[in-house]
This record gives sequence, structure tokens and C-alpha cells, in this order.
Amino acid sequence: MDLIFFLILFALLTIPHEFGHFIFAKVFGVRVYEYAVGFGPKILEIKGRETKFVLRLIPIGGFVKMAGVDDINIPEVESVPEDRKFYKKAPWQRFLILFAGSFMNFIFAIILFMAIFLIGIPQPIPVVDKVLENKPASVSGILPGDRILYIDGKKIEDISDAVKLITGSIKSPGEKREIEIKVERDGKIVNIKVVPEWSEERKGGIIGIVFKTVPKRYSLPTAVKNGFLMFINALILIFYVFKALFNGVQGVSIAGPIGIAKMTGEVASMGLIYYLNFLGVLSVQLGVFNLLPIPALDGGRILFVIIEKIRGKPIETKKEEMVHWIGLLILLFLMIIVTFFDILNLRK
Repeated sequence: MDLIFFLILFALLTIPHEFGHFIFAKVFGVRVYEYAVGFGPKILEIKGRETKFVLRLIPIGGFVKMAGVDDINIPEVESVPEDRKFYKKAPWQRFLILFAGSFMNFIFAIILFMAIFLIGIPQPIPVVDKVLENKPASVSGILPGDRILYIDGKKIEDISDAVKLITGSIKSPGEKREIEIKVERDGKIVNIKVVPEWSEERKGGIIGIVFKTVPKRYSLPTAVKNGFLMFINALILIFYVFKALFNGVQGVSIAGPIGIAKMTGEVASMGLIYYLNFLGVLSVQLGVFNLLPIPALDGGRILFVIIEKIRGKPIETKKEEMVHWIGLLILLFLMIIVTFFDILNLRK
């Protein structure tokens, strides 16, 4: 099941990214040979007027094959007019074609974050969902379904009130103090006396209950606003991590496909909202990663466009492609290393 959620995740990340490249290439008149999801042998192919839409065997990543960039083994390359080739387009047009992949990842992330608020964010309410065995609540007779109304005479508006009063009921290990909890049960008011026990983790009292959660839905304008704010926060977090890495504060922790697959399964088991959030955060990360000035990535190609604009003349295509091929080999080598450590972590 983890594998299924993982494959869905990668497809959902790849499709908008490559669609960004595809649609901007078409807008600026660049011939697109192939729009592919995945790598390796073909599984499914649909032929458009001049573009093949292909699903390939290894569903990790994808690509858009454009004239003037990927002309190797393309029979119709000779028939493509020069003005329809990528490298013949103005620098600003090439920049937008390259940037569009990450841009679509950012738009996709915002849509996902908006969907979270429209579907409803789980909010705990002061209703008992579970009572832990051999804890003060079960001993005192608190039952699942009880709605907590008052604790020691103080009205409970939300669970933060209840947690604060229960945690603060005792101040140190060994202290014993009885609290009175008034609950609503089957339409009746029931008074229950409970003696909280000390929790070293909370540094205060606990009684052993789990609160019920219900989805809190938001209006479309609020969902749009909050979705955009979540996107900004995800961006800020990425740059904060980069800063911490360069300052030596943050240790390096990288997950490859196996590690991400494991995390995807864990997040999916928590529910749709958590899966959408995880997918949204990864979409932002993918967008930022692809803009890094590293050969073979969109950011590396954008760097060459910027250099060309500064120099006032293009860099020889063969030399640029050689740099990108070397960068791709380095990235593949790093991926193998990361995957190796993923396997070691799984064995542990």
C-alpha cells in the first residue's frame, strides 16, 4: 500500500511540473516531441497532432522533449523549422519555459493547501474519544462520549482550557490533588472526581483521555488566503533550512525514493489531510530544488540563459549540453548513494 501512495505522489508531483514546461513551450511555438511521465520502457502512448503523450515504466519523475534540446534519435528533427527550436527563442522566453515547471509546482501546492481548508482541518473538541486503561479517568468512571463542561468550576470552551487545568492541577511528582470534572452524558450532567497522576513528559498532571477531533471547514476566500500563507511558510522553512545548513546549525538529512516511500505510507495512514499536506510541502520543495543552479536541473539551464544575456551572445549548444550531461551523471550517482543509505535505514 505504501508503494501505491508513493507512486500516486510522484505522478501528482511530476504531471504539473512537466505540464508547466509543455504549455509554455507550446505558447512560444517550440516543437514538443514528447510529454512523458516516468522513465524507461513505454507502457502507454497517445499520439497528439505533433506531441506523443507517454507513460513509462519507472514512475519517478518525467520529462518534456523539445526541439533544439533533445534532438537525439528523433526522426522528424530535420523537418522542424529553426524558429520552432528551443535555443532559437529569446532568452526571456527560454527563461519562462524553464521556470514554468517549478511555477506549476508552486501553484499545485497552493491548490493542495487550499483543499485542506475546504475539506476541513481536524480540530480537537472537549469530548472524550478514548479512555486509557488503568489511568485516573478510567478508574473514576469517565466514559467515551462524555463532553467536558467544567473542571473545578471553570467552564471549558475548548480543549486548551481542559489541558491547562488538568496539567496544572499538580506541580510535582508525588503530589496528590482531587479535581472535579462536570461532564454531559446522554443529556444528563454527571459530576466526577478524579485524582490526576504526574506526567514527566508534560511536567504536570494527566488523567488518561484522548479528545475527539472533528473537521473544521473554511469558506473559499479564507481557504485561498490560508492556502497561500501555508505556501509562503513552506518556502520560508526551506530557506531557513538552507541558512541553517550553511551556518553549520542544521545536520544534513536527505531521503531518497525508498525513504520518501516509507514516509508517504506513514503519512497516508494518518488520513487524507496529512497526505495532502505532505504532497503540498514536497511540491514546494521540488519546485525550489529544480531552480537550484545545478547542471541538468532547470535552475542550471536558467543560469546558462542568464549568462548568455550578460555576455550578449549564446554559449555553444554542444558545450552546454555536455555540462548538463555531466551534472545529470553526478545527480544519478548521488541518488544511488542516498538510496543505499535508505536501504541501510530500513534494515535498522
